[in-house]
Amino acid sequence: MLTVACDPSRASLEAIKADLGLSDDEVDASFGSVEIDPEEHRYAILVEESAIGRVGGKAGVKGPFANPPIEPFGPPPD
Repeated sequence: MLTVACDPSRASLEAIKADLGLSDDEVDASFGSVEIDPEEHRYAILVEESAIGRVGGKAGVKGPFANPPIEPFGPPPD
């Protein structure tokens, strides 16, 4: 997962991919772009590990960050 600071008008996944030079195969489209900090206009995207080295150093990009699966802890309540 990476976070990207961008103008809200460029916050769609398609716009972020174009701005960073990412291909469809390098981005998880089902995750999309998720606004995580409205004040700083920061959005999270999921990218393939192979793309991180290429885009990780670009302006406004932070990460990589872990994206562990969220699973229930223990048995379901009765």
